[in-house]
Amino acid sequence: MKIGDFVYTPRFCTVRIDAIFSTETEAHVAGFRQLTYYKGDYVILGKCLDAYHMEFAAVPKGTNHV
Repeated sequence: MKIGDFVYTPRFCTVRIDAIFSTETEAHVAGFRQLTYYKGDYVILGKCLDAYHMEFAAVPKGTNHV
């Protein structure tokens, strides 16, 4: 997976990956906390920008969990 890829998530439908982190802790520190329930080799987390916009990040599964 790379920045700019689109993936389907059960919670938010099709989303664009804006960042990739090596651990979930790094993603949480950057504000990516919303679970998307993505089923794949990555954990996809969302970050609210305002009432109508979000960004999404990918973290490889098997890294530390918070």
